[in-house]
Amino acid sequence: MTQRSRGGPPLGRVDEVAARWGLAERLERVSHFGSAFKACLDCRVETSARGKLYAGKAYIKERLIVLHRELMPEGREGDRDSTFLHECAHVLADLYYRKSCKHGPLWRATMVMLGELPTVHHEIPYLSRDAHAAVVWRCVACGELYHFVRKPRRRIQDCRCSVCGEETGRLVAEPAGQLQFADLVRRG
Repeated sequence: MTQRSRGGPPLGRVDEVAARWGLAERLERVSHFGSAFKACLDCRVETSARGKLYAGKAYIKERLIVLHRELMPEGREGDRDSTFLHECAHVLADLYYRKSCKHGPLWRATMVMLGELPTVHHEIPYLSRDAHAAVVWRCVACGELYHFVRKPRRRIQDCRCSVCGEETGRLVAEPAGQLQFADLVRRG
């Protein structure tokens, strides 16, 4: 079977990347997973910028972990390391328990063994809907912002604010990418 790339530039195998980033000791905590641990260490790690909102993905059958390219710049090591361990936990849990564990209890237990909080969704501002919104709607009553990465299928006049409701929650379009930083901080 040929190994097909899903991502971009290769970073190396999991064991090499973990050693380079100082995470090898964290991975060693699950060495008792035996063959699943060894298979995880042999997985390829690549970067990609294809998805705007995902931080990483694990492709178990292909033995591949893809991390978003935005995690790589200096100063983002915490986000990068957390995402890397999150994806390693997917590989480890799925191979060890021989089933897709998704974000269930077995995956969560694996995350804890790796010394990470078993969080499912990331809170990374530069990989958020806010940062990549193509369309932004604002409630005229309370100012609540609704960010859409793609143009919504529904019409703005058919929608209302989830906070203010049907009577006062009329939405208007905001120019995407032109929101003031203060608006984002106030809403955040």
